[in-house]
Amino acid sequence: MQRYEGVWRKRNLLPCWILQMLCGTIYAVIAAVLLAAAANVQRHEDDPQFYSTQYDYYGYSASQLVEYAQITGAVVLVLGIGTLILDSVEITLFARRRLSPVLLLSTACIKTLVWGVYFILTICAAATGSISAADLILGLILVLTSSEQLVLGAIYTHRKRKGLLSNSGSTKRAEFEEDYEMGYRGAT
Repeated sequence: MQRYEGVWRKRNLLPCWILQMLCGTIYAVIAAVLLAAAANVQRHEDDPQFYSTQYDYYGYSASQLVEYAQITGAVVLVLGIGTLILDSVEITLFARRRLSPVLLLSTACIKTLVWGVYFILTICAAATGSISAADLILGLILVLTSSEQLVLGAIYTHRKRKGLLSNSGSTKRAEFEEDYEMGYRGAT
């Protein structure tokens, strides 16, 4: 596997990874708590001592709310853990100097698509008034950091494809360097 030394800058990728892993962890924890609460309500749904009208919400029954919580919790848990896994793979490859521009572009495309759709759905839910501001902020952070990685991956993939990417951190084309070394003597 080809090594990519001097291609990436920590200042570009590290803030994205930190914010994505933080938001992914927050989403995973919230989803796990949501799934646990839904399981608790479902377990005690038939118990008349525990169950009362406290689980009815805007005309939705407890069973409908449990079903919604299970679906939402499972989806958000998968998204959060998926983000953590992709970021961990990127960080590991970066540390070994094997993070290729194409791989970064691919993972950034996946994360941007997934979190972009989630953010759009969050905005739609916010329009009805049934979403928190924290969910909007976390979704926005994930969309922006994924988009930043998408742009970086696209730039470096383009440079690699055109032959402008070298592992020394320089973006000069090899043929240009050879032509330049031959020199221009000018008219004398």
